[in-house]
Amino acid sequence: MNKRRIGFSRERELARILWKKGFAVIRAPASGAKARKLSYPDIVAIKNRVVLAIEVKTKEKPGTIYIDKRQVKKLLEFTRRSGGLGFIAIKIMDGRGWRFIPIEKLEVTRGGNYKVSIDTIDSGLLLKDIVRLGESITSLDKWLSS
Repeated sequence: MNKRRIGFSRERELARILWKKGFAVIRAPASGAKARKLSYPDIVAIKNRVVLAIEVKTKEKPGTIYIDKRQVKKLLEFTRRSGGLGFIAIKIMDGRGWRFIPIEKLEVTRGGNYKVSIDTIDSGLLLKDIVRLGESITSLDKWLSS
């Protein structure tokens, strides 16, 4: 399977996982598919008015992940417009599971792109932490009915 298909497969996998955890999930059309000027991430997941904008990355073995500055710029623009939280979701294919890196934790490279070190990946949020974000908002109706 080529890298692009593997990436799409991981996006679909994460979308299904988040859906099963109670999020409303939309997977964006393929990046570069005549939509370069639009600013949207790979996945948008919403639960209890919490909007998560997610760029998905996959790596076969542990190591630093590099991200093009245009992808990060688009993610930042989407989070600004939506009031949401931006993450890089990383799946290293060594059994570690998903890690979610807040966009604020990305490091800038000398060339102006971004990177995520293996230490940052290892200390990233787990799926259960992301699910907890979607459960952190209490509806006003709950307080009114008490």
